[in-house]
Formats: sequence, structure tokens, C-alpha cells
Amino acid sequence: MLDYPIQLNTLEFKAVVADLVKNCDEIIETGTFQGNGSTKIFAETGKYVFTMECNAVNHHIASQNLMQYQNVAPFHALSLGREDLIRFLMHEKFDLQTNYDSVYPKTFYMREIGERVLFENGLDLFCNNDRKQLIFLDSAGGVGYAEFLEVMSYKPEYLNNKVLMLDDVQHIKHCRSVAKLLEMGQDVHLSAENRFAWCYLKF
Repeated sequence: MLDYPIQLNTLEFKAVVADLVKNCDEIIETGTFQGNGSTKIFAETGKYVFTMECNAVNHHIASQNLMQYQNVAPFHALSLGREDLIRFLMHEKFDLQTNYDSVYPKTFYMREIGERVLFENGLDLFCNNDRKQLIFLDSAGGVGYAEFLEVMSYKPEYLNNKVLMLDDVQHIKHCRSVAKLLEMGQDVHLSAENRFAWCYLKF
């Protein structure tokens, strides 16, 4: 297990975000959790923030914590279609030499996506366009790579307007995502403690 806190609100993260959003109109986030980590830092940039959380309790807490930020819209939603997420998890082998959140990761992650939500396919709704966006992927560990693959399936002319940020890059969540970006020749930057990564997508 990794020993850093769940909420990402380090000084380095804040500085990186401040630089990345200079040429972005809005921020799209998956995995709000309770809103006091990355989402709060995004909120303080003054940019529009659209953030999704599939856990009803966490969404409720986040909505209260973010009430003062009029530029933030927190949604109780799934980033992808529920059936697609279940199918992805069913076929996931969980055999990578990396970090997980449970000794039963398949059921652990599937429980997180089982709740009824306001809408599904949030990434497609918010990101499949030519808008200048920072996309921060930070959903439940087992579906992080599925989110990454969805984003990377968008048109190259759309992706050229995106900055991609990934949390937990030493974890099942995004260890493959970083490897794939490097394989594609993208210029990936890693944080000092190798927790998060970012990339100006270029095609």
C-alpha cells in the first residue's frame, strides 16, 4: 500500500495546476471524493470545474464542502457507462506488480460503481469536444485505465486542446496509463514523489 494521503492537495500539485490552467477554459475531474483535495485546488483557480463522484455519501459531503465555490459543479455520476465499467473489471486480471486497495480488488472496485447515479458516461459528455480543458482522472483504482483509454479514443484534433493529469501513477489506477503515454511518444511529467503525472497531449 502507498503511504500518502487520499486527498491530493500538496504545494507541488497546487503549483503545477496553477501553471497548467493558464491556457485552459475549464477543468474536468473524475473522483471528487469529499472535495477537500484536488477539487478544492481546482476550485481556487477560478476556472469552471465539473467534477464527478459515484459514491453518494462522498458526493453529498463534497457538495457541502464546495458550496462556496460558484465555479464548481459536483455531480453524482459515473465517468463511463456502468455496463462498460463492469465488463472492464470482469476482464481485468489484477496481476500487475503494483499497488491495489484490497486483496479482492475485482469486487472492491465493482462495489464502488454499483450505486444509482444521476448520469453515466460523464467523460464523453464533458470531454469529447474541442474545448480547452484540463482533464484530471482520479476515479476508483480499478477503472482508472478504462477512463484513460476512453479519453485517448477521442479525435486527435480534440485531444490537442487537452492537458491530461493522472493521479496514483504507482497504483493499478494509472501505472499503465503513464506507460502507454510514453510508448506513444508523449511528453509526460512526473511529480517529485512520483504520485501524479501530467501531459500536454500532442497529435
